Amino acid sequence: MKKRIISVFLVSSFVCGMCMGCGGTDNTQETEDPDDKPDKLVILMSSEGTGPMENAVAAFEEETGIEIELLSEAYDNMHNKIMTMVAGGSQLDIVSLDTVWPAEFANSELILPLDDYLDDDFGSQFVDIAWDQLRYDGKQYGIPTGNDAKWLYYNKEILEEAGYSEPPSTWDELTEMSLDMQEKGLVKYGLALGASQSEGLTCDFTSLLYGFGGQYRENDAEASGEWQLDSESAVAAVNWLKESLQNGVLDPASITYTDRNVMNTFMAGDVAFVTGWSSYWTTTNSEEESAVAGKVGMTMLPGSENAVSGSVAGGGGFAVVSTTASEKWAVEFLKLLCDPDVQKDFLSGVSQMPTLKDLYADEELVGEFPILEMAYPQYEFAHFRPILVQYQEWSTMVQEALHEVMANGAEPQDVMEELQQKVTSQITE
Repeated sequence: MKKRIISVFLVSSFVCGMCMGCGGTDNTQETEDPDDKPDKLVILMSSEGTGPMENAVAAFEEETGIEIELLSEAYDNMHNKIMTMVAGGSQLDIVSLDTVWPAEFANSELILPLDDYLDDDFGSQFVDIAWDQLRYDGKQYGIPTGNDAKWLYYNKEILEEAGYSEPPSTWDELTEMSLDMQEKGLVKYGLALGASQSEGLTCDFTSLLYGFGGQYRENDAEASGEWQLDSESAVAAVNWLKESLQNGVLDPASITYTDRNVMNTFMAGDVAFVTGWSSYWTTTNSEEESAVAGKVGMTMLPGSENAVSGSVAGGGGFAVVSTTASEKWAVEFLKLLCDPDVQKDFLSGVSQMPTLKDLYADEELVGEFPILEMAYPQYEFAHFRPILVQYQEWSTMVQEALHEVMANGAEPQDVMEELQQKVTSQITE
């Protein structure tokens, strides 16, 4: 595997990239000197994907002679770790870039735009939603390496025992099926969500909001216009959450689950449905970890009479830190992560969904990883969380509002009207 990566990287990246043929403006090309190499590049990434990354690092080191120092951090600590290292003056050249960070990091000039180092059509090789969500203010700030969304996972055996041949296509159908399966004694609850006061709740609300036909802003496609947090669809989505807790469809412990440990109740067979990222497929089908291995189905998240489906875009990639002294070589490493063989390595190693469109049409690969075919249709109905410099503040407001409903029983209409006013007055960039 490693030799194959090296050979492809040698031909496609160095022969094309470091010569005159690959990307960038004339000014950038004139300053690129293959002999002006750093001794070392430092990368900070999430600890979840270090295995395949070590393979890519080894290939880059062997080909270029540049040492890579690979640092890892738990995802939940990554944002603050990046800020601390940059503020402290530590060498840091490349960092993981979550989909909700580009605006904040770009606005603070913490990361560099990459457009001058990329061909104009470089982005065309990627799934649109993977490429677009690392853009801000018309510039590309990251290279997408992992594509994701949320899907509905379901227990095929339980649905069959209840007499259902297909999973629900709307949230109302999910409610009806859940109540029926509970009445028949097949499950304790219908659905579990990672609805603790954390980012996972914002993600699930995004899926529900769009699934009920809503959107975050008046001009959602351009991330502009008035907020729509108190719209009829938004209130309907929050009403569904409240009613699902009241009627027992939703596991009441959901308000304590993260979007990581929420899998446990599904893997124990206590619920028929769970919403989750692509990584759930491997975990829920692991015979060592899951009591429902081999019984798991995966489909698009439900919709409503107003929408076919709604999901939240996830994934992410890597960015070049603005304080680096070696931005050209840092970009060359990012290009390596776009190589099909490297993305296949991440898929097989840590179940990271590829960002390259062609891999979803690779029959041999799809035969080995059927999740590719199951997952791809959801991307059409996956939506960004708002692209905001103040994203962290905004997301906290949303989480607090939803918990007022889910944990304290507040009225959805009142809560969402208050949230609309609060966001409109306080979120300005």
